[in-house]
Amino acid sequence: MKPSTNLGSKSSEPPTYSKDYWDLVFEQLGRNRLFKLAVVVLTLLYASAIYAPLIANDRPYVLEAANYAEYNKALRTLYPATLGVGRIAKQTPEQYLEKRTEGSTQTHEEALQAELGAVRGQLTTMKLYLAPEKHAALEEFDLAIAELIELGGQAGTEPGGEVAELVKAKATETKNLVKAIRVDFKPIDPGAELVEGEQPEGLILTGQRSYPLLEAISGWEMFFMSLWLLVMTWPLWNWIWNLVLLRGDRERIRKNRKRKWLLALALSMLAGLVWGSTLGGSAIFNVSEYKASLTSGEIVETAAVFPLVPYGFAEGHTAEIFRPPTWGESSEISEEGYYVRGARMPEPDPVTGFVSPPKPVEIRFAEPQLNAWNRHLLGTDSAGRDFLVRMLWGGRVSLAVGLVSAILLVIIGTIIGSIAGYFGGWVDMVISRFIEIVICIPAFFLILMTSAFIDPEVLAPIFAIVILIALIRWTGVARLVRGEFLRLRESEFALAAQALGFSSRRTIFLHILPNALAPVLVAGAFAVASGILTESTLSFLGFGIQHPMPSWGSLITDSKMAEHWWVQIFPGVLIFITITCYNQVGDAFRDALDPKAKKQ
Repeated sequence: MKPSTNLGSKSSEPPTYSKDYWDLVFEQLGRNRLFKLAVVVLTLLYASAIYAPLIANDRPYVLEAANYAEYNKALRTLYPATLGVGRIAKQTPEQYLEKRTEGSTQTHEEALQAELGAVRGQLTTMKLYLAPEKHAALEEFDLAIAELIELGGQAGTEPGGEVAELVKAKATETKNLVKAIRVDFKPIDPGAELVEGEQPEGLILTGQRSYPLLEAISGWEMFFMSLWLLVMTWPLWNWIWNLVLLRGDRERIRKNRKRKWLLALALSMLAGLVWGSTLGGSAIFNVSEYKASLTSGEIVETAAVFPLVPYGFAEGHTAEIFRPPTWGESSEISEEGYYVRGARMPEPDPVTGFVSPPKPVEIRFAEPQLNAWNRHLLGTDSAGRDFLVRMLWGGRVSLAVGLVSAILLVIIGTIIGSIAGYFGGWVDMVISRFIEIVICIPAFFLILMTSAFIDPEVLAPIFAIVILIALIRWTGVARLVRGEFLRLRESEFALAAQALGFSSRRTIFLHILPNALAPVLVAGAFAVASGILTESTLSFLGFGIQHPMPSWGSLITDSKMAEHWWVQIFPGVLIFITITCYNQVGDAFRDALDPKAKKQ
């Protein structure tokens, strides 16, 4: 008897697998095009905020240059430091104590070592910018200074004695050596104009390579940069993981979901720790001096690589205050500093004919030309700061406040709602009454009033706003979780957990809560949008983030005049897009978590 052909056809069909709750949810979300578009937009917005220091900064990625100003300062300081060594070395310990500055506690030996440190500090600075073959003369001088200090530190040095004469001779020798160094090691003047065919007088310094921008990035920033890179590339490496390591097994893929997230967090934390302990640090000042020094010639570069937008978020151009976006005709400025067209063209006084003097625009190193279309793509603010850069850096504050406040209020609301819904009775009654009291308080006005009385020196405004939003707006999440717990606490799996003797904490957080997270995710998405809007409103009213740190809300307050339209429009559009995307994400989760929608 021939085998049935139906058996072969059945074996060729793809294997089926049971879909769990979250498989159905993700499948439903994958069909929603607006949800996918909103996720892409939010991913890019967060990427622009997280990577803002790498996109827009006044610090270069790589700088290979010789700092002529630093070298000249070291060369000038070397001579008086050498004289100071000789002066102290000629004195006995008793004479030094009699003549030392009032209030000083240094001993004779400590003073000699301090002067030696000052001399060697200047020598180290000079060696940085000198070719290796030039180091021999400086090392000879260093050795002579060390011998002078050794002689000067010997006990029993008396005027006219043998040791005193040796100290005097060695002091004269070091003085002559340092005079020769001042002549032989004088550098060229980088700002001087050279006549064709003539060689410049002085030494040409050797450039040193540094990484100013990378050195200003902290370990925390590297953690978030690494984490977001893994998030953005999730579809690629997740597909490779599932295909190569898990061989497409759906059950194994399902079990590895948490492992993937934990691995992403672990790798990001490792990157942050390694970065913070090696290359990275933090920027001490909001404005760096690299561009000004490169422009003036104090630093002469052989290689300099700046970010795509070479401006700092606190760097201003006083001659370009409220300059319109440079792709528009009204932004054109002449070489003298006058606007060529538009309402800001200079007009003589009708009586005296006086015209206000111009302010020439300073074109700093690595910046686009005066009237280049990309000099200030979104214009400037009241301090002449690039508005595009301010918006990129402002996103770090606004997006962080929305996300962190939403996470905190979800945690608070989930814990309180879980306790109320699980225990019921008088516990539920007390918590419910407390929730009703908090709801009756106007949330925004309470946040506004509290933030007005918080000292920024005690608590930074960004932390104050996050904490206030979380402490006041958790009630909605608590009511949703309470309702879910009231429904689920009588279900079979909850009763089974109680019958097995599990503790209330385990039953709440390991058995019931995972099945009650559906409304929490929806509320969390809407809470992020609400947090961003609250921060923007507070900053707009002047109670939020303070200058020079920007946020989208504080940027709008920079001007309320219609002629400065870009100040209100661009941050407002970003706030609108972000809130709309979060609302769309919340709607998509609500539809995907609806059993009727999944069934359809």
